[in-house]
Amino acid sequence: MNMKRITFLSFLILAGFLLKAQPEDKKLSKITFLIVDGKFENAAFKAQKLIEDSEYRKNGWAYYYLAQSHYEIAKKPELQEDYPKALKNSLKAAYKLTKYKDKPAENQEVYEEAQQFFHVLKDSVIIVSEIYYDNDQYRKAAYYLSKIVKFDPDDYAVWLMKGIYEIKSKNVGEGIKSILFAMDSLDENYVPDPESAQTLVDALGDFALIIKSGEYDRYFASYKYEPTQADIDNALILQEEMKKYLIGDEIDVEERKKESETIFKTFRSDDDEEDDE
Repeated sequence: MNMKRITFLSFLILAGFLLKAQPEDKKLSKITFLIVDGKFENAAFKAQKLIEDSEYRKNGWAYYYLAQSHYEIAKKPELQEDYPKALKNSLKAAYKLTKYKDKPAENQEVYEEAQQFFHVLKDSVIIVSEIYYDNDQYRKAAYYLSKIVKFDPDDYAVWLMKGIYEIKSKNVGEGIKSILFAMDSLDENYVPDPESAQTLVDALGDFALIIKSGEYDRYFASYKYEPTQADIDNALILQEEMKKYLIGDEIDVEERKKESETIFKTFRSDDDEEDDE
């Protein structure tokens, strides 16, 4: 079993993040100690209550704590029935922190503090999307990647794979937009984040296969998208170039699918997909 799947199954990947910086506000400090003590349900409740207060509606710490506590709740199988939307709530809070990172200005410090957590959150959500994709749940796979680019809009690896998933789910117009947006920013100078390097390698290969197959040509035509052999060649060249950023061995997709099928049989998730707003 590859390390990413071990990460997902154990969910023991968010230890020791708190805290280089800490808020001076007393209400926020109480949530700090709840998280340090592992009382994540209480932390999530109090952070949500603060956000409902107009004084804290754009407070970066409140959203950071809400994202962290819901993520920790999502890691605990015994809490999944009571908190089926925990991972989605974590993603929503991460997006809100990004949205308000400069409003007010002091939120920038919290945003910088949250970057390590964002990488961990992104890694986990990429895995969730892969599990759905490997089990032909293309719409759900695209949905989860769409939440990553809400809080990390500069990850063009995720944008590209999001486009692939959308095309597979027959949401071709949105898929083409995502692919073109990504490919406009991807070249040999692009450096992917460690957690999405494998995603980029896979997405470039999938992009080339989709174009080469001709399966979606009639859909592409209706959106005036006409990829050529040059697009295929360039994607495959870039795919080889991006492999240098992989950490460890390249993941075998067929082996990954076998693991995904096993996980999917016991995978619990809220079926409702909802907008962040």
